[in-house]
This record gives sequence, structure tokens and C-alpha cells, in this order.
Amino acid sequence: MEPHRPLPASIKKHQSSLQDSPKEYFKKAYAFVKKFHRQELDFIQSTKFEKVDEDFFFKEYIWVVYASGFSAKVVSKMHPQLVDAFGYFDQLSQRNFDGVFDRVKSICKNRQKAKAVHSMAVLMSLKLETQIWDEFKNSELNSPEKLVKLPYIGKITCYHLARNIGLLNFVKPDLHLVRMADHWGCANAVELCKAVQPKGMPLGIVDLIFWYAASTFGTIEIKTDR
Repeated sequence: MEPHRPLPASIKKHQSSLQDSPKEYFKKAYAFVKKFHRQELDFIQSTKFEKVDEDFFFKEYIWVVYASGFSAKVVSKMHPQLVDAFGYFDQLSQRNFDGVFDRVKSICKNRQKAKAVHSMAVLMSLKLETQIWDEFKNSELNSPEKLVKLPYIGKITCYHLARNIGLLNFVKPDLHLVRMADHWGCANAVELCKAVQPKGMPLGIVDLIFWYAASTFGTIEIKTDR
């Protein structure tokens, strides 16, 4: 998860400028993230795929599904309530979906997303009847190309989920990063992240730092300047 928290007005002095070079923007963005989102940065960069268990995966799956099309600020508020409402995946898989949705709809009325979470719980429970978790994880959840086959996970969110479960060398080509890559003449979001990547830092963490700054301060001026 990469939640947004309320931040003080003083963050303005830490704002990166899109008139800067990519490296200068990233340098300022990194300083901003270390000051205001250090806990989230440390959490994600310390996540190891080989240590991810069922419950961790399921919570991150819920986050990614609900973050799709919603602002991080909105999802940050609702995610703990959603996790409580859905409950553990194995118990959730035994429940009738209409009953599940009755519990969830007061938090978020999006039936399609709730149905995806229920379907994922059923899928996990079925798989774990014949495999241990690590076998399932290492055979079917170990790349964006495999994650995209999961309910409600698409060609962009598969990279988001991959990064959040410890596959840290993947970049999520979300709207902000695509805009910035185009703005600075990079072929795509991956090439933008590679252009500023500090030695030893996974590309997914470069992506995260760019995203926190861009989602906080905006990139709409790139669109309106053209």
C-alpha cells in the first residue's frame, strides 16, 4: 500500500518543478518522500516477495483493486474498513456474494470491485486446496504477466500489484508517470525511471518516489501546456 496522509501546508517548499530536469525533479521528490512518507517508503522497499503470505497478498490485492480509478487519498480512508468488512480470504470464499456486498456497500458502492475481491478469495481457497501457498505464489503470482489474469487486474494495475508484493523491479505506467515521461522525452515510464535510477535502488521504488511527488503536487500542467 502507498497511502496518502494529511500533510501540512509547508509541503509546498518541497515541491518538485516540472521545469526541472528529470534528475533534479527526482532529487527533490526523494527528499519530499523521505520527509513525509518515510514509513510507507520503508515498508514497500523492505517487502520481499519470498516472504509474502496469503493475508499480506490479499490485503494488497484489495488495495490495488480499489485504488484503480480512485484517488489514493480516498482509498487510504476506506481500505482499513474494507479489509475488516471482507475479512480473511478463506472465510470470505464461503460467503454468499450478496451477503458480502451488503457488508461492503456502506464503505464503497462499487459492486464490480467487491465482486472481484470475492472472486479472488474463492480462487485462492480453491488453489490452496491442492497446493501450499508458496507453490501457488511462485507459479501464478510471480510476474505482472501472470497477475493480469486475476479478477479486475489490468495491464497497468498488474505492475502496481507486482511492486506492492515485493516484485520491486517493475514500474507502474500510471497517468502521472506517462505524462512525465512524455514531457521529458523518454520513451516510456520505465525509461524515465532508468534515467534517474540511483545505484542499488529498484525501479519500482524510483516509480514510487516519482508517484508520491506527482500525485501530491500534480502533473496536469503538462497536459494543459500542450
